[in-house]
Amino acid sequence: MRIDDKEKQNKPGSSYIVRQDETLEQLLARMMQGRSKSSLKKLLQNDEISVDERIVKRLDEPLKAGQRVFIGKSSSFRMPEGLRIVWEDAWLLIVKKETGLLTVGNHSEQDKTAEEYLNAYMQFKKQGDRIYVVHRIDRDTSGILVFAKTLKACEILRTTWHDIVESRRYIAVVEGYLRYEEGTVDTWMDEDPRQSMMFVSRPGQGKRAVTHYRVLDECREGYSLVELELETGRRNQIRVQMAHLGHPLAGDGKYGAQSDPCGRLCLHARQIKFRHPITGEMMEFTSEIPAQFLQLFTIRKS
Repeated sequence: MRIDDKEKQNKPGSSYIVRQDETLEQLLARMMQGRSKSSLKKLLQNDEISVDERIVKRLDEPLKAGQRVFIGKSSSFRMPEGLRIVWEDAWLLIVKKETGLLTVGNHSEQDKTAEEYLNAYMQFKKQGDRIYVVHRIDRDTSGILVFAKTLKACEILRTTWHDIVESRRYIAVVEGYLRYEEGTVDTWMDEDPRQSMMFVSRPGQGKRAVTHYRVLDECREGYSLVELELETGRRNQIRVQMAHLGHPLAGDGKYGAQSDPCGRLCLHARQIKFRHPITGEMMEFTSEIPAQFLQLFTIRKS
């Protein structure tokens, strides 16, 4: 791979145009001769390397001709790899989260979360000190998330969520072929605190959970692509209920999956439609189905 003449300067805060496909590690080995691999990893950990304004975290990041690599701290705010702002106004932030990123912190990770990155964004833009979490999706689930930028918007969304939200749809790859092409799963769910897991309980125990599903496709390898719409929003609702039907989500070993074809939990928050808490306008946001999911269905079930 060749890059422009700025490569020879080898100065922090410089940008480089990629001329030929190569990995980031190969590029850095030439740009920063003599630097150890550990020092290069430190640059990544400190968010000092970006590709096309996107912070990257992996030395094996593939580079394509025409991309711009920047080394150093930028004067503009850049979202980390795995988080992208889809839309925002004075009251709301709509983002797309990739698999592997926590929505909010837990006992083992507090800093590298969607919430904290968006807090930093708010402070950088001088729009306030914090973001408000309205709802969340699991670390290993990708897709659309809604955050509030003001306490008023947050309180309205939290207290009237079931009235404001018209639909929330997910896409999942599940093991096996469902008996019916569409249907409704209506169960009660409770939590086992010893294992931090949810389970389908007897009627009246825990909380009622309702999910509507529709099969979109099937493949010879024994998987079904399913669209699911939440009527309620219990923790791990889709994962638990599909496992209860005998069709756990691919990659979901926690709830009984026997396979991992995509190297991730096969669940994606595809769509949300809701009424704006301040303006009253109907809003709808959709994200593309992950290519990893679709590749499984290139060969249809015979």
